[in-house]
Amino acid sequence: MSTIDETGRALLARHQHRRIALEGSCNCRDLGGLRTTQGGRTRRGRVFRSDALATLTDSDRARLADLGIRTVYDLRTDEERQRAPNLLHEEAPRQQALGFLPRGNPEMFAAINAGELSPAAARAQMCAQYERLALDHTDLLGRMYRGILAPGGAPALFHCASGKDRTGVGSAFLLLTVGVARDEVFEDYLISHYQRRALDMFSGSAPDAAVYEIMSAREEYLAAALDAIDREFGSFDAFATRSLGFTTAERDALGALLIE
Repeated sequence: MSTIDETGRALLARHQHRRIALEGSCNCRDLGGLRTTQGGRTRRGRVFRSDALATLTDSDRARLADLGIRTVYDLRTDEERQRAPNLLHEEAPRQQALGFLPRGNPEMFAAINAGELSPAAARAQMCAQYERLALDHTDLLGRMYRGILAPGGAPALFHCASGKDRTGVGSAFLLLTVGVARDEVFEDYLISHYQRRALDMFSGSAPDAAVYEIMSAREEYLAAALDAIDREFGSFDAFATRSLGFTTAERDALGALLIE
């Protein structure tokens, strides 16, 4: 877990009401309670985001059951899931595997584990990773959003390993699709900077300062994804239609589900 500075303490305090406290997960929260550009708020209890669920306790499983979560979308790859399977009850919630990695991710981790990436280079690599997250695999995110929208599709939870990168863009794109204000979207993303734990993807040769950059949730990372969308599609609305595959009716229905 990173050291929490005054900025982090204030950020976490503002969003404390959204935090889902779990013993075996450190980055779980409700996507409800966020302000939209039209003066509404996202509904609580509809969609949740998290880091991996591989170390859940019995108490955690009971907590998720109390939330009524019907489907868990796992954005990790097959290898990640096999290495650290989710500790959920077999019968519920239903698990959906929609794993992906941005292009260049294995090469980035190989370089950092070989001690070949400086902190500045790692930061630049992360910006490039987020650009790819905005342009690749968005069909899988579209499938997840339509699954949430389907009858009985919510409450739902989605997660990756740290709940920061794949889950971060998945959350941001969903929130922007239903009209959440961009400053709120960035705040939700930045919470992950202060709610993280060590992952088993780094070797002893990986420089600590470079690992810190990889594990950080920085505004410039998410901004790189949104800038790539603007360059490629001209606007987020065009991206939602052409890349996520939303029809106007689906966006309206998603808004009705998630906004009050």
